[in-house]
Amino acid sequence: MITSFDIQKLQSVLAGAQKILITSHKNCGDATGSVIATMLALKAQGKAVTMFLPAAVPTTFRFLPYSESIVYHPEEINLADFDLLFCVDAAEIAMTGLAEQWEQRPINLATINLDHHHTNPGYGDINIVYKQASATTIILYDWFKQAEIPITQEMATCLLTGVLTDTGSFSNPGTTAESLQAAAEMLLKGARVSKIFEQIIRNKSINDLKLWGRALERLHVNDELGLVTTVITQLDMDELNVDNEALEGIANFLNDLSGFKATLVLKEQADGTIKGSLRTTRDDIDVAELAKLFGGGGHQKAAGFTIAGKFKQIDNGWEVVKE
Repeated sequence: MITSFDIQKLQSVLAGAQKILITSHKNCGDATGSVIATMLALKAQGKAVTMFLPAAVPTTFRFLPYSESIVYHPEEINLADFDLLFCVDAAEIAMTGLAEQWEQRPINLATINLDHHHTNPGYGDINIVYKQASATTIILYDWFKQAEIPITQEMATCLLTGVLTDTGSFSNPGTTAESLQAAAEMLLKGARVSKIFEQIIRNKSINDLKLWGRALERLHVNDELGLVTTVITQLDMDELNVDNEALEGIANFLNDLSGFKATLVLKEQADGTIKGSLRTTRDDIDVAELAKLFGGGGHQKAAGFTIAGKFKQIDNGWEVVKE
């Protein structure tokens, strides 16, 4: 997957960098796993590495090694302190929470953009974007293998977590022969697959399932568009005393519906925004293009966006209103 030319570019830039900031987006197994695996690879090469995510690591992924060392307060980050910014699994710089700092970055700060998102515009000085990859951790694994970077059990666990979360445990259209082969090789490296499944699959509480029940109860079919939608309100979350982690998997679960072009899950958030998660299994539908209309992005078959507003219930369903 990753070419020898890309590896040469990576190794050349990394050779000249000593203080490296690794970042990605929040609340994602591929993002968190990629950040930690990259940190471990670079630490082994004697680099001084800092990890940053725009939010605290959710409970689901705190089993990953060194997750407690990830910085998530942007005021603690000064890009002038680093030689290199290494972005992994971030479709755009805004997803890292460091967009303002990056716009005013020191002239000598290089940016590596290593990703697999369909809508990535190539914002780095070095762009290694393989849109056909099931997960960013697969690109990293290929890099480590070809560059003969030793893969420890901890690294393999992080990498496999990314593959399993982004393929829906090998159930969504992102599943490929390449992802299955990479997962098998990670198991041979000692990846803790039972722990991963315990944390990201067998982790639902009674109230989590009640929340899913409300989402299923509100399913709405738009026959003209072939689109199935549902909504989750902040009141739902408060009444059931659950957090955003309870919603993980709903969009992928609804993607198993037959006879429809796409699904959309809309989730009201505490900060006055609504997050949309789009999924499809069809080759002739590109939900990333739809997400882009609302300022979002992602992959052809899995994408998302965030808009300002809140839900208001009306006679025939729900509408989004701005305060």
